Amino acid sequence: MMEHEAPGLQADWLNGWLAAIGVTVLVPGARLRWTSDGVPHAVFDQPADLATVVAGALPTTGTLARSAIVRTLPGTEHEFGRNVTLAAFQERAIAERRSGDGVLAASVSDLNASAKPSDLDHGAFDPPAPHGETLWSRATACARALAKTDLAERVRDTFRGSGQRDALNGLGFDARRFPRGMHPKGTVSVCADPVVELLTFAALPLFPVRGDGRRVRQRLWTDNASRRGAFQWPAWRPALDRWGIDALLDLPSSGPCGLILATFRVVPYRPDGNESNRAYFAERVS
Repeated sequence: MMEHEAPGLQADWLNGWLAAIGVTVLVPGARLRWTSDGVPHAVFDQPADLATVVAGALPTTGTLARSAIVRTLPGTEHEFGRNVTLAAFQERAIAERRSGDGVLAASVSDLNASAKPSDLDHGAFDPPAPHGETLWSRATACARALAKTDLAERVRDTFRGSGQRDALNGLGFDARRFPRGMHPKGTVSVCADPVVELLTFAALPLFPVRGDGRRVRQRLWTDNASRRGAFQWPAWRPALDRWGIDALLDLPSSGPCGLILATFRVVPYRPDGNESNRAYFAERVS
């Protein structure tokens, strides 16, 4: 195995952390660990040219058009828009059992459908969006932005920390898409790295939205997405593949002695009035 350092994917950046996990989802056998630096960054174990392999595995407009959360899916009756009905969810659940991509449960849940059968609740990683944008349409915009580029070089740049940001909203929750890291009142142009956003999208199946009939929570979220510290995430010492990471996420936040290097938590951006922007900053807690 070869080590591939990715200083551009830092553990104190929620989307960078998710994107690093997304690499292990897209590349079977790839393993991820974090450095012991003051700000840990990702290190991958993988035998081949990792950037080239990731470039070949990133979601494209074509693969996203076959996703269970595509707006219009052949063979189904109901559109999958921002307001998802129980009937639409049931149709897409059948489709996803065939495809196995796991992204449906990362977007919405039917586990409190009795409360709102005409508008199911979304997870925190599928925040509200203007103009009827959905998780699928946002990911598709990122894939479209990369369609005519040297994708392997874009991935390398992202891993190095010099990834190009395009004028798009990404998945809609990265605080770094705001200029200068904060969002002033009024209109603002947002910029996101589509490579990071698509890697983040690939990681979302590890974070399903769950419910108890009264409310829903995305995996690891313990409170409303507007609450400071409602989501916490670890940087870990050993190199883990997708399934090892999946198991680690179910351990107590402190983890076994020596396993966890650092822990971070979200600091949500608080929108003004009717503003629809959402974002998660981060702070270290241990």
